[in-house]
Parts: sequence; structure tokens; C-alpha cells
Amino acid sequence: MRVFRWLVLMALLSAGEVGCLAPGQTGEGEDVRLDWTKPDIQRLYNLRDEGRSDSLIAYLAHPDATLRYLAALAFASLRDSNAVEPLVPLLRDPSEEVRIMAAFALGQIGSSRAEPMLIEAFRQDDSLSQHQRFNAAVLEAIGKCGGTQSLAYLATVSTYEPTDTLLLEGQCRALYRYALRGLTDREGTALMIRYCANERLAPSVRLMAAHYLARSPEVVPDSIQAVELAAAFVRSTDPDIRMALAKALGKSRTRPAFGILSKAIKNEQDWRVRCNLISALALFEPDTVFSLVSPLLQDPNPHVSRMAAEFFVARGQPKDADYYWRIARDNPELPWPTRVALYRASYKWLSSSANLDRKEYLNYRLRDLFLKSQNPYERVACLKALSEFVWQFKWIHDKGFADPSPVVKSGAVETLAEIARRPDFFRLFGENARYTRRDLFEYFLEAVRSGDVGMIAAAAEGLQSPVLQYRGFADSTQLAELKTALQQLRIPRDYEAYLALSKAIAVLEGRPEPPFQKPPYNHPIDWALLSALNANTRAIIQTDAGAVSIQLYPAWAPGAVASFVRLAQSGFYNGKVFHRVVPNFVAQGGCPRGDGYGALDFSLRTEIGPLYYDDEGYVGMASAGPDTEGTQFFITHSPTPHLDGLYTIFGKVVQGMDVVFGWQPGARIQQVSIQ
Repeated sequence: MRVFRWLVLMALLSAGEVGCLAPGQTGEGEDVRLDWTKPDIQRLYNLRDEGRSDSLIAYLAHPDATLRYLAALAFASLRDSNAVEPLVPLLRDPSEEVRIMAAFALGQIGSSRAEPMLIEAFRQDDSLSQHQRFNAAVLEAIGKCGGTQSLAYLATVSTYEPTDTLLLEGQCRALYRYALRGLTDREGTALMIRYCANERLAPSVRLMAAHYLARSPEVVPDSIQAVELAAAFVRSTDPDIRMALAKALGKSRTRPAFGILSKAIKNEQDWRVRCNLISALALFEPDTVFSLVSPLLQDPNPHVSRMAAEFFVARGQPKDADYYWRIARDNPELPWPTRVALYRASYKWLSSSANLDRKEYLNYRLRDLFLKSQNPYERVACLKALSEFVWQFKWIHDKGFADPSPVVKSGAVETLAEIARRPDFFRLFGENARYTRRDLFEYFLEAVRSGDVGMIAAAAEGLQSPVLQYRGFADSTQLAELKTALQQLRIPRDYEAYLALSKAIAVLEGRPEPPFQKPPYNHPIDWALLSALNANTRAIIQTDAGAVSIQLYPAWAPGAVASFVRLAQSGFYNGKVFHRVVPNFVAQGGCPRGDGYGALDFSLRTEIGPLYYDDEGYVGMASAGPDTEGTQFFITHSPTPHLDGLYTIFGKVVQGMDVVFGWQPGARIQQVSIQ
């Protein structure tokens, strides 16, 4: 019976279906209208927010299509497997919007029980094949929950016409979702390569195919495939596609791949593609790449310059160690992340025995930079650079713990935790390793005693070091101290530190890691505030570098939007910084401490809608796990489909991406206004 279902599905797939409905239309005259000012609509959002699955299941059979739609939408966030069977009838709902949402929710739940029903739903679509949006949603859902047989079938469908964009997107997303689950198929990989090379296909299709190749750990293109990808890279005028293809070519590590990467990095105009080209070249031998990456240290874009310097931290060589620090010394105009990274590269790659004088010089330079810098993020970078010579751990402790900035305090503990987790710890410290192990343990206890949540969270990671094996190391008094510190943390404000310290105590006591538990429900959606907003409401983030305009999405993430607006109107974000900026990934800000460990006395629930991180400028909620969102948010530099279905999207930048691209760690928000 299962094979028969797939034979029918294959027949439909091979037919090359055409036609689709405009978003918001159902095809049967039953509209879905998300008017969040209506009490019954608000009730459905509230049920999702409160996690009340039983009540939501009852609404799946409601006569109102909008309420059925919202009930299905809720399970995309809740992921309750008890909803699988109740959701299945909605795959045949009169409203196409409801059918699409049911498929999306079943995929998000990820239960294999849904697979045969999804296959059956695809088969039962009408003979005129008018609903490609639904079929695409079914294909993606199968990619999230299906088995290897479904993967094999999806990988061999090659009869779509270039105009079947929605079905092609669904197929690519399905194979991508399989790949994120660690499941790939050789024929599917070959198909994705052909899609990347086919300029007749829509950019959205080629983008997903390229991300499949770039993101799948098991996919390593061979020389012949690299030639095809190189040709696709050269022909593509879309930087989003080129940056994904660059990473795919890097994974190949073949001569054809190196040939195109080495040419492209000299001529590429888009800074984000240059960043990915550096990452791709990092997979080749350092000697062959040095002359290609070193000129980018002085790239006019600070992200590219930083990436080039960090390349030498990761992939440098002892013979070039003098070169790194000389570039930093002789070019004071370089951005501070670049200069500090170059000093770090030298410090790391200088041999400890033959270059003691140079190490002393670098030690002096980094300490001097730390002591003179007014930028806490630069000071943290200096501490991390000093940690390349692990014997600096005491200085890192002394200066970092005494620093007035919470950013530096937590950064110092993070740096010590990184030393504690080094696989070569015992080789580096030799006969002094057991004493250093004890010293670090005492430093971690000191950090916990401080009551500083950032220091506590970072210290907890150090106490869990699989290298130093602190199990049984703490005496009863020390364990009691840790448990007292745990009890004194405020939930939900200090939830990240609470989770980390709970795990650390379990490790010390030799217990299994405690299961993840969501914070208790708090902070309901502020509907009175949302009633003053509309679909065109924007948030304007004013920074020293300019303004960024964000279109808010209250229909998809009412809780996140209401919280963000309330915080903006209260002035909370004024003076906050973007503490985390990862080149060609995200800029993250909104932390009250400025180090990523801060929050206020509330938490929000994860709100997943039928949206994709398929472009630059999406605004998402940062979190430490499901339903732990708070004040922190991020803005993407480029498409990041691996975040799809995991992180709340509550807006998109519609003006000012050039400003976002210019932010470096510490970029300050002057004000956030709502218009």
C-alpha cells in the first residue's frame, strides 16, 4: 500500500503541475483573515501562547476557516505529537490556506506518523493540479519527517518544468530538510547540482539547491561536480546564490574548485560573497591560500578584513607568524577586530621555545591594548588572544574579573572556560596541569560566587569541561555553594545561567544532564498595545551610523511584536548595543548587560509562522532554547535557511540594510521609535 501511494505521488510529480493561487486565497471561497483585533482571533493566539494543546485540538474542527488555520499554525510552534492525527483531516480542508498550514504544522512536529498521511494528501489533490502551494508544503513537510524511501523518491523526480517554481522549491526544501537531519541521497545531490547550473530555474529554486550543497555535512562535490558548480558560480548574478555556491565549492577541495575560488576572490564585488570565499578557501592548504587571503586584511569592508585575520588564527602557519603581527603593528588604521586577531594569530603560531622574545613582545602589545582600550569588546578580544599562550590564565583572571564592565567579566570567564576545554590542556601545562586544573576550578567557583549571571553561565561551561573531568572534584561545602547560587537566580530573567549551572552541578555530582524545561508561563500578549498597530507599522532603529526601518509582523508573531514595541516605547533599547556581529550572518543586540547573558523579568514563547529566512534583513528573536525569548533580537546579513522553523521572525528590514552591514561589535542604538 505504501509503495502504491508513492507510485501515485510520482505520477503526479512527473506530470509537471501548473497554476497556483495567490496568497490569501483558498480556491473555494473560504478566506483566512488574520485580524488580531478580534476577540476570537486573540483567543487562538493566546491558546498557542499558553501552550494549551487540548483546547487548540478542538478548534481544528471549528466551522470558521480562520480559526482552523490558527489552530494548525499553533502546532508549528508547540510541536505536540498528540496533534498529528487531529491535524490530518485538515489536509483535505475546503480552504487551501488551512491545508497548507496543516502540512506545515505536521512537518514542524516532525513525527514519522505523519508521513503516510502527507503522501496520501498529495495523491488526493485534484486532477487539474491547481494547488502547487499546497503540494510544495507537503513536500517540505515530508522532508522534515519522512524516511529514506521517501527521500529516494524525492531525489529522483526530475520531470518538473522550469515554470513549476513552487514544486521545485518544495522539492529543494524537502531535500534540504532531509540533509539537516543527516539524510542525503547521491541522486538528490546530483539533482541539486543540476538545479544550481540551470539558469532557466527561478533564483529561489537555485538558492535552496545551493544551500543544500553548502550546508549538508555529508555532501562533498567531486571534481566533475565542482566543474558544474564553478560554471554556475560564474554565470550567477545573484550574490545570495554565489555565497552559498562558494561554500559548496570549498567543501569539494578539488583542483577545479580551487581554480574558480582563487579567481573569484580577486574580483568579487559583494562583501558577503568575499567572506564566504575566505571560509571556502580555509579548507585548502594554507600555503596555496596565503597570497589570496593576505591582501584582504586591508579590504575596505571591515567584515572582510576581520574574516581574513580570523582565517590566519585558524589556518595560519609558524613560518608566517611574524608577518601577522607586523601587519597589525604597521597598519594602525585597521579595524580593531582585525588588529587583535592578527596579534592572536602570531601569538598562536609562534613556537613557544624558539620565539620567546617575540612572544614577550606580543604579550606586551596585547596587555597594553587591553589596558588602554575604552571598548569592552576589544578588551575581551585581547583576553581571548592572550589565551593562545595558556600560561596567561592568571593574568586573564586578575584583570578580567576586576574589570568594571560586565562584558569583560563574563568574557574573561568564557576565555578561562575555553582553556579548560582545550583537548591539549594536559600536554600544554605538563607537570603543572593538575595545579592549573585546581586553579581554574577555584576561578570558576569565584565566578559563581560573584552572583553575576554572565560569569555564572560561563563558569558553568568550564565546570562541565570533558577534558578536566571535574566530576567528584567539589566537596560538600562547594556543592552547597553552587546549589545556593542556583536557587538565588531569578527565573525567567536568569534562565540561561540557571540551565548552565544546573548542568554543571549534575556533572559534578555524576548525575545525568537534567532535561530541558521551559520557563513557567508568564508575560501574556498585550492586545491593547497591538490594537494600535496595523500591517504597515514600522520600527525605526536610530544608530550613530544611520537609521534602519523594520516592517513588523504582528500577525505571525504578536507576542514578540508587542514586547518589542513596548520595550521601544519605554526607552529600554536606548543606549543598548549590538554585542554580537558575525560577518555575513547576523548582528544581535538588545541585551541589557551587553554580553548576551542579560534579560528582564519575563520570557516569551517561540512563534513560528510560514516564513523563511530566505533573504537579508529578517529580524528574529534570539533565544537559549524553545520559549526562552526575551529582549534580544538579531538581523540577518543574508539568507540563513538553517534557522527556518526554529527562531521567531517578527519583522524585516525594508530600509537601511547598508547601516546594518556597517555595524561592528558595540554599535550603539540611540533610539527605537514606532511609526
